[in-house]
Amino acid sequence: MSQDIKKIGIIGGGAAGLFAACLIKKYSCDRLCEVTLLEKNEIPGKKLILTGHGRCNITNRKPASELKAGYHEADNFIYPAIKEFGPEDTISFIENDIGLKTKEEDNNRIFPVCDSAARVRDELVSYITDHTKIICNAKVLDIRKDSSFEVSTAEEKYSFDYVILSSGGSSFPQTGSTGDSYRLAGKMSHTVITPRAALAPVKADEDSLGFIKNLSGVSVTSKVSLFCNGKKTVSTEGEILFAEFGLTGPAVMEISREIPRDISDCNPYFELDLVPSLNDEQFDQEFRKLIGDHPDTKITTILARFVPASVAGEIASKAGVSDLYAQGFTKDNRRKIVNEMKHLKVGIGREPSIDKAYVTRGGVSLKEVDRKTMQSRLVPGLYILGEALDIDGISGGYNLQACMSEAYLAVKDILKV
Repeated sequence: MSQDIKKIGIIGGGAAGLFAACLIKKYSCDRLCEVTLLEKNEIPGKKLILTGHGRCNITNRKPASELKAGYHEADNFIYPAIKEFGPEDTISFIENDIGLKTKEEDNNRIFPVCDSAARVRDELVSYITDHTKIICNAKVLDIRKDSSFEVSTAEEKYSFDYVILSSGGSSFPQTGSTGDSYRLAGKMSHTVITPRAALAPVKADEDSLGFIKNLSGVSVTSKVSLFCNGKKTVSTEGEILFAEFGLTGPAVMEISREIPRDISDCNPYFELDLVPSLNDEQFDQEFRKLIGDHPDTKITTILARFVPASVAGEIASKAGVSDLYAQGFTKDNRRKIVNEMKHLKVGIGREPSIDKAYVTRGGVSLKEVDRKTMQSRLVPGLYILGEALDIDGISGGYNLQACMSEAYLAVKDILKV
C-alpha cells in the first residue's frame, strides 16, 4: 500500500457514495488522497433525485436514541454511526459546506428550502468535482483483492488501496439499483441476505379493490395492522393513501416489509382502524351521542365527523346503511359501523414488488461488517455502505441519514481522523 497517497475507490455514485466522497474532501485536509468514483449510470445520484417525492428528505431531527428505532432489526448496528454523526451534523454539512439552507417540517423531517432533490444532487457533485475523479457509464464487472484491490469495468482496470462499496440495493432498478453491490460483495465471500421490498406500495386483492378504487387519491390517518393466518403480526399508525391498485402512504409502506414472500401460505390482510384515537367502546359512545343529538341527519354526514366524506360514504355502503338517517338507527346497524370503522379489512393481492419499493430489505449480512467503522470483517480495506447492507429505515429521512452516518465512519477510519 502506498505510504504517500491513499488511493480510494468508491463503487457507486448514489447517496452513500456521494456522501463518502464529500466527507473525504472535507476531512482529508493535508492528507494526500486520490479518489475515484465509478458510477454505472450516465450521471451520479439518479435515485437520490427521487427521494422525498423529489424534494429530498435529507434527515430526521430526532435524537439518535429515538432515531435508531426506525431501523427495525438493525437498530443496534446503526446506533454508533448515527450517534457519532447524527442529524445535526448532516444539517450542518448541507448548510455550511454544501451551501443549501434547510427547513424542518412535521415529524422532525428536514428538507432543503429549495425543495429540490435534483439541486441537492447537483450541489453534492459540484462540491467533490475538484477532489474526486468521477467516471460515469462505468459498471464494475469484477473486484479482486491481493496486495491491493483490482477493480475492473468493461473499459479499464483500477488499483485501489481502499474500496467503498456503495452500489445500492435492488429497489427501483430503473435508477440503476440492480443488485450490483450484492454481486460484488459475493465475490469478496460476503453473505447476502435475500433482497426484498421495503417502503413499498401494496396491491389489494380483488375482493377489496372495488372499494379501494372508489377512494383513489384520498388519504386518512389510520392504525394499520398486518394479519397472517388470522394472527396480528405487526402494527403501526400514520397516514395511508388509497390508490387505484391498493394502498400506499407512509404507514402502509412502513409495514410492507413484513408481508411474507409467499402470501398463498398465510392469507395476509391489513386491518385499518380509521379512528385510532378512540377504542371501540369510546367510538361507539361518540357515535351514539351524535346520533342522539342529530336525529334528522344522514348517517354518512355523521360519519364524516370522523373521516373524509368520501370514506364515510364507502363505509356506510359497506355496512349497508347508506340511505339511513340517525333517527331509528338500530344497535345492530351501529355495530356494523363500528366494525367497518375500527376493523376495516383490506386483503393483500401479492407480495410488494421490489421494482416499486423505495428501499431494499436484505443485503450484506451485518455480522460481517464492523459497525464502528463499516469495514468488512472478511476483507480489510473494504467498506460497505447504504443499501448494500441489510439495513432499511422507515420513511422520513432515516435512510439518507444512515448513508451519511455510515459514510462518516468509513471515511474516519480510512483517513485516521
